Amino acid sequence: MSANKPLELADLQADPAFAVRMPGADELAEVGGERRSTLDGAQSPFAGHIFGTLASSAEVYAFYERELARLGWQPETPPFSRSSAELENRLYCTRRATFRLAIKDKDRAFEPAFYQGRVYATVFDARLIGESRSSTCPSPPLSPPPTPIP
Repeated sequence: MSANKPLELADLQADPAFAVRMPGADELAEVGGERRSTLDGAQSPFAGHIFGTLASSAEVYAFYERELARLGWQPETPPFSRSSAELENRLYCTRRATFRLAIKDKDRAFEPAFYQGRVYATVFDARLIGESRSSTCPSPPLSPPPTPIP
């Protein structure tokens, strides 16, 4: 795969980070989509999984930080936007892609039937996004606004 060629869904699914699974977590769904054009512009391909676990969100983050670092991923610089169904999230990057780890609000993210009668302490979405990065990895921190001169 060329460094200049945009990543596609198959490239993301072949990435070792796609196969990272927290021990003891149940896979609830595999998610993914091809690159496509929308009215809002180009949508990057993505590939990942939704998991449920009895582990805490801190344990989920610790596991993924360790495993992703082993694969060469770096923590991205906050802040991160989040959806209304997320409690929190973190991003990790390489020069070619982003790994998004989002802790879901179990009660708002999915219908009860999605959990198939199982109860989880933490539900999370772990996905790779094949977006073109024009900046370095990790992104430089946002500059604070200038202080007004009195």
